[in-house]
Amino acid sequence: MKLLLNDEDWAKQIDPKVPLSFTKFIGLYASHRATTLYLIIALATGISGLFLVQGWWQFLGSLLLVALTYPIVEFCLHRFVLHSRALYRMPWTATLWRRIHYDHHMHPNDLSVLFGAPFTTIPAVLAPTLPIGYLAFGWPGAISAACGGFLALMIYEFFHCSAHLPVKFKSTMMLHMRRHHMLHHFHDETGNFGIVTNIFDRIIGTEYDSARDVAPSVTVKNLGYEGEETSKYPWVQQSITRSIDPV
Repeated sequence: MKLLLNDEDWAKQIDPKVPLSFTKFIGLYASHRATTLYLIIALATGISGLFLVQGWWQFLGSLLLVALTYPIVEFCLHRFVLHSRALYRMPWTATLWRRIHYDHHMHPNDLSVLFGAPFTTIPAVLAPTLPIGYLAFGWPGAISAACGGFLALMIYEFFHCSAHLPVKFKSTMMLHMRRHHMLHHFHDETGNFGIVTNIFDRIIGTEYDSARDVAPSVTVKNLGYEGEETSKYPWVQQSITRSIDPV
């Protein structure tokens, strides 16, 4: 198994029609260069945090704070940022929105856009974790919390990856989360926002367990970027046209 593969080369290693054993899946997940990058950052911030904190309890406390706040951060980021139509209505965020979410919803089986782009995921991790850790334990806590954030990101990518790949899971929890995520992609995108946990979907009332529970959404793939919206806010469409033009 090759290691440190980029998005396109990693996607070529997978035949979506061939079931994957859990062991094979772990190897594929580990072979993506984003996984290695996040692990390196987690180790660097973790070791630094352990050296800087006044006691191990501050380090563990920072990790615990990240674990407790992760579910709401994941839900809010997915629900209110990635699914916000405001992002494609501004020229300076339209292309970014296309990369981080639109392409994935339009082509959920395209594994080359399955992993988040590091230039978007790294700031998304640092933005909540640094303040949380700093408010609790100062800069040692901030660095320690960043470690927790990148470990959480690795877990997120693991669950997200497992939902889209044909992994033969025996775990009912993993099968449950996969079903919920596939409903989000193929039935109604206004629910089932949680990838790792559906705690806040249950609290907010956006969880549904079956296609029979809610009506199908006509914008499940294009996220509302259609018709007049593409004329009024053409920047996503223009970026698509540029990417398929011959060089």
